Amino acid sequence: MLRRELKFYWIALSADFAYMLFVFTVTRLMAENQAGLMALGILGAVSSLGFGLGAPLGGWASDLWGGRRVVAVGATAQALVLLACIQWHSDHQWFYLYAPIGGISVGLMLPPVISWLTRGGLEQLGPRLQGRRLFRFCLSWNLGMIAGQAAGGWLYPFGPTLPLLVGLVLMLGVLIRTAYPIAAPTPPALPPAERQAVVIPRSARTFVYLGWLANVASAMGVSTIIHLFPHLATELEISAPIHGLMVATNRSVVIITYSLMYGLTFWRYRHSTALVVQLCALAGLALLATSRTVSLLILGLILFALLSGYNYFSSIFYSTTTFDRQRQGLVSGMHEASLAVGFAAGSLGGGLVSLWLGSRAPYYSVALVVLLTAAVQSWVHWKGRRGHTF
Repeated sequence: MLRRELKFYWIALSADFAYMLFVFTVTRLMAENQAGLMALGILGAVSSLGFGLGAPLGGWASDLWGGRRVVAVGATAQALVLLACIQWHSDHQWFYLYAPIGGISVGLMLPPVISWLTRGGLEQLGPRLQGRRLFRFCLSWNLGMIAGQAAGGWLYPFGPTLPLLVGLVLMLGVLIRTAYPIAAPTPPALPPAERQAVVIPRSARTFVYLGWLANVASAMGVSTIIHLFPHLATELEISAPIHGLMVATNRSVVIITYSLMYGLTFWRYRHSTALVVQLCALAGLALLATSRTVSLLILGLILFALLSGYNYFSSIFYSTTTFDRQRQGLVSGMHEASLAVGFAAGSLGGGLVSLWLGSRAPYYSVALVVLLTAAVQSWVHWKGRRGHTF
């Protein structure tokens, strides 16, 4: 069964691996050429808006025409972006065109993969198999991000063309994979005991919508780390390899968080867990806003990663287990689009506040949004305990 699924995990890994190579390269180039936080914020915003457009479009199109064609279109667009950037990476104005097209391409590729893996829903897959596939999917695209950031840091000193070439090879591999029909893995027959264990609470949709809201807050932090942290790293004279490893450490902790959530179930439909990870994130953001040493900055990245991992995994779990299977592609796209809103707000908003309050201001602004999100979740939880439904 795992061998049938590997091709889907490979697509998810390759999509983020290639795009992170592109993002690391262009943001580092811009930072080294004295681009301000506002310029980096605009780049992150247009990239995220592209992803926000591509994700629901990719999910909707995969429901209508099948995921293979949609993934092939996304991989082609990503390959063209990388090829163009290899040719014209010395003119930074072109980055503002490449970034949104690249964002759309990743948005097109990921929702069909989620839909493929969760086809059949809890009724056919059962909570154990559904959770395992979601965990492996999350593991795959995060490994792609880690590999893209770490490899980008180590390859960049040899010239910006080399990481872009590696990304281009990955996208060509996805195109070769999608040249042949790709059938969704068939779920095994569920035993009666596991069928009886499939219970979806009445409040499930509330957790879906709150999960999408929480994604906005954590995605703002992720976008700030990806698009604006290069400026801070350059300002503090942190080398490209160390910078890449620092951001890769952040994603590694995200994977550890996924692993814990996959193995344990106490967090499901529980408000207290969300509050704990939000407090950890606030502590991490405080370190990113004030620290100057690599060790303390890494600790800040680690603490924020707990929120990033928790919000994504809980949100995708609620999204894919609550709605009927005919809308899995669209719901998966909406889940990914909620991230795009945060990505755009984090990079663009961070760039704006840095104009007035300095290079550390983006981390304070993300902390404020995390606090507001925690307040909304607490209010909804309190209203629910008093018998109100949403």
